[in-house]
Amino acid sequence: MALIFGAAITACSDFEPTDLPKEVPSLAKVSNLTATPVGHNIELSWTLPNAKGIEGLILTHNAVASSAVELPADATSYTVVGQPMAEEHLYTVKVKYEGDFVSEGVSVNAVLPKEELPDVTDLTASVEGRKVTLAWTLPTAEGITAVNVIRGDNGEVTPLAADATGCVLEKQPVDSKVTYTVKVIYDTYYPSEGTSVEATIPFIATKIGFMLLADTPADLPDDDERAAAAWFAAQEGTEMVKPSQLAALDADIVPVLWIMVDRVGLPVGWKNLPSELVADDVIAALKEYSANGGSLYLSNMATQLTVPLGFVPDNMAPTVFGSGNGGSGDDVWTINAYLGWDFRDGSDQGFYDRTAHAIFKDLVFEDPNSYGYNSLPLIGPGQREDHNCLWDCNIYGKGNQPDVIRNFEVTTNSMVLATWGHVRDHCVAGLVEFYANAEHGKCVANGFAAYEWNQNSGTNPYQHNLEQLTSNILNYLK
Repeated sequence: MALIFGAAITACSDFEPTDLPKEVPSLAKVSNLTATPVGHNIELSWTLPNAKGIEGLILTHNAVASSAVELPADATSYTVVGQPMAEEHLYTVKVKYEGDFVSEGVSVNAVLPKEELPDVTDLTASVEGRKVTLAWTLPTAEGITAVNVIRGDNGEVTPLAADATGCVLEKQPVDSKVTYTVKVIYDTYYPSEGTSVEATIPFIATKIGFMLLADTPADLPDDDERAAAAWFAAQEGTEMVKPSQLAALDADIVPVLWIMVDRVGLPVGWKNLPSELVADDVIAALKEYSANGGSLYLSNMATQLTVPLGFVPDNMAPTVFGSGNGGSGDDVWTINAYLGWDFRDGSDQGFYDRTAHAIFKDLVFEDPNSYGYNSLPLIGPGQREDHNCLWDCNIYGKGNQPDVIRNFEVTTNSMVLATWGHVRDHCVAGLVEFYANAEHGKCVANGFAAYEWNQNSGTNPYQHNLEQLTSNILNYLK
């Protein structure tokens, strides 16, 4: 019989004992227990006792009860995979009898011999802008299951297929010399020592882009869009990008693009966004920019672009939407990075503290509304436009996850960073990081009504928070 005892070393069985059955010394044990290295595996075998009432066997690793694997009553062998080389490990087999009793254990030590695994050869690196292209020759060896590329400055691992003979790494750190190490993975668990090469990425003056949906910032039709564009233009290292320029946008030079739409009276639905933004050629250019490693910041009503750009499926467009004139209020509108606050002391639902995320750097969380926990104020009392464009996670249910937030994250390959300030459970996702994949780069979507760039009734006392949050997001996405 051959089963998997796993990488660290774990079992493929569903047996997860909290207390092992009572051990009875008089019960017959297995005999002739041996451990033989075969390739990169350890083959365990034994002889069953000639006894009645045997219900199964229990195999443990290094005398740790939680490692136990329950085997059928006729099992006489087991295959261990993933045991580290040149280390001694202990395996113990006990016979399980009717009445929830087990025999004393019989143990054996096993050592997988150290082996020098063949590495790649002829490793080269070429640099074009911020793009590093690696190429190598694979060894002619059996058992290769993957190839890993490790970037030396941060340890980032890029996993590749077993037959990979090269890769292209986008958006590498400029003005730096980086060591790249290629390791060949054998039989899933065993890496070679690795072959390394250095690449020098030149200094490139990068800029952050803002999608300008008018001739100039002053020509934008909404006061909030004008205020955001004016603030952005005053920052160093920024560039206005018009839709007609998207096809030529180089993600190495402009690694982040901010798209903002916030207009009174705009109907819900991404196809109702400004026509110059949702034209077929513009959507195609945005997709290509993202696929080439460009990062997107989608704010306010532009969060709806997560649908055509492939960050969420068609049936998961933002559903909490408003575009009215708004009204006056005496409270402070905040956003809450403690997701599931009411479940923090233990629950079948999760508690997720996102306050340490980089986008909240140098921001002060406080409790102006006496919620009983700190949140991030974005706009103070006065006239405010209630322009939410975000996700009601309850619509999608929790699936196989602990709660609706985790289900949203798993379904969309994302991390929810904040909900409405007053929300103590998991109902709303208003600030979301969508992770990069093979089809697109990173994206942060911010659909909070509290993210209003020009408060109509006067100066927003929390304007600094809004601006700092924006700076943090744009810098994080570089």
